[in-house]
Amino acid sequence: MKKYLRYLGPLLVTGIFLLAVYLLYHKLKAYSIAQIRESIQQISYGRIGVSLVLMVINYMILVGYDWLALKAIHKKLPLPRVGLVSFVGQAVSYNFGALLGGTSVRYRFYSAWGFSLAEIVRLVLMLAVTFWVGALGLCGVIFLLAPPYIPEELLTNMPIKDVRVLGLLLTLVACSYLVLCFTMRKPVHIFGREFVFPAPRIAVAQCIVAGVDIVAAAACMYVLLPGDIGISFLDFLPSYLMAQVAVVLTHIPGGVGVFELVILELSHTSHEQAVFAAVLLFRLIYYILPLLAAALLLAAYEARQRRSMLREAGRWLSVLSHSISAYLVFVAGLILLVSATLPTAPRTIALLTQWLPMGVLGVGHFVCALSGAALLFVAYGLERRQARAFHLATGLLCFGIIGALLKGLAWEPALMVAVVLLAVCLAHRRFYRRSFFWEEPIPAYWLFGALAALGLVFLLGWFLYHPAWDRATTWGFERPFNASRTLRAFLGITVVLMVSWCWRLLLRQRRRRRQHRQRQA
Repeated sequence: MKKYLRYLGPLLVTGIFLLAVYLLYHKLKAYSIAQIRESIQQISYGRIGVSLVLMVINYMILVGYDWLALKAIHKKLPLPRVGLVSFVGQAVSYNFGALLGGTSVRYRFYSAWGFSLAEIVRLVLMLAVTFWVGALGLCGVIFLLAPPYIPEELLTNMPIKDVRVLGLLLTLVACSYLVLCFTMRKPVHIFGREFVFPAPRIAVAQCIVAGVDIVAAAACMYVLLPGDIGISFLDFLPSYLMAQVAVVLTHIPGGVGVFELVILELSHTSHEQAVFAAVLLFRLIYYILPLLAAALLLAAYEARQRRSMLREAGRWLSVLSHSISAYLVFVAGLILLVSATLPTAPRTIALLTQWLPMGVLGVGHFVCALSGAALLFVAYGLERRQARAFHLATGLLCFGIIGALLKGLAWEPALMVAVVLLAVCLAHRRFYRRSFFWEEPIPAYWLFGALAALGLVFLLGWFLYHPAWDRATTWGFERPFNASRTLRAFLGITVVLMVSWCWRLLLRQRRRRRQHRQRQA
């Protein structure tokens, strides 16, 4: 029974994710990609610049989480190290989730710096406590002083009808933590674990840091919203806070679908396409750019720059280069798949066909899609530090870049994949093992993630090109051309995956026979 229970968590997360995507689709099905793209273009460069500045400030504030956690467990580290682990840990955590990325990143950093497992567990626990105390306290104060609008359908299902009563309860929970920190100086045993409350000054600082962090992050997105939607910052702040809490509770990597759905549901505005456009741009600024910056830090080390700060940062990042490379390659594969699925504008096709035969465009599209699908699995070999996986990944990334440019001059995904290629190539010394991941057991979570990514991309293609919907034509794209080459790419991915899996079975069987002969000898 226990071996089946471990699959319950991933299944619940998948169910929540699919439900969120379904509800989000029904909320936005009245809008086209052209309308959402137009809403993104209406966001001025000035507001984007302010959002970028707030993002940088917010990531500086996030250093306080690790700094206070270290103080609470009575450990010291130089500020540059704390800033490095905080930046990389938060960037990975926001994109892949705390369980899949953030916690493992911090474990590798702190264990390399001599921290014991018990100290790392206590530190991660203090990070969670800081977030929840700040979130509950801030939410309680907002509900008391400026009660937000709650839709009637939500109020009818809530046991507490007055938001101010809920705010009082949340404030009392946060204050109870402060009271315990002021009064309890002895260790407390909870479920057989020893927990020591931090000093009062640290507890107060936790509330301040977490509260300022949430306000700065909400402001980073709020400035991207159009000014005529009639939402004040005090009205928007609870929506953003609840969206972040929902993301943390569901454990969905990046909160994809859940974050957007909660923001749209609680914003109570008729400008839903403008809000959704702001969320997409916020994801790029607050999630993707910091992740790419972490990759560039890794590349800076591997290039062995002579500046002392980069050398020091590189030495710390060396323990994580293979894992970060694996995550980045997985994301690059997903970017190539989505790029191959989205339709290409007729104007771009006409421009390319002046210089290239139509068949070359089809080959580029097929190569782009197939490379993206293969990278989802090859990325695990990088996590295992395998040399063959490194050569496969670099080759597939190169083919993906060429395919993206040939299929429709998709320079944006090609540029992002090129950044990943640079980071992986400069980390080539980290991939030295001779084993081959395709003949080894692959964890269920990795296979599930890769197959789920393929399934979602297939659903996107079905949604865009199925004759019953014909969204591509509705949105101004040429459906027959885009649909036919997308169908060929999906069929190619399916065939290659089935053949590769049969090859994998043969490799594993041959490996078991070889190990059996070695044991007999």
